[in-house]
Amino acid sequence: MYSMKFLLLVFLAIIVSSCSSNKPSFTSMSELELAEYNRGLPPEKQVFCLQEADSSTYIRRRSCQSFEDWVQQNERAAMTLDVLNSRPSFSLPSSIQDGPARN
Repeated sequence: MYSMKFLLLVFLAIIVSSCSSNKPSFTSMSELELAEYNRGLPPEKQVFCLQEADSSTYIRRRSCQSFEDWVQQNERAAMTLDVLNSRPSFSLPSSIQDGPARN
């Protein structure tokens, strides 16, 4: 009884996962296949791939996104850098700014 329910759940999970992945896998496409896919699409929807190496490894991996997604990712990264590089808006007391008092 339980094995029948388990098999039914596994079967349904396989069906749902196969139905939801109707997007092509761009990382496994060749350059020619990617060019064919991009043909007729507006420039912001075209998919571009880059070979990237993570900062913690020298292993390069292929990363593919639409031009629109690349722009959004770069904007988020720029905003993050702006936040990290901004100066605090509060001021320090003058005793701390000027350093220790000298005699």
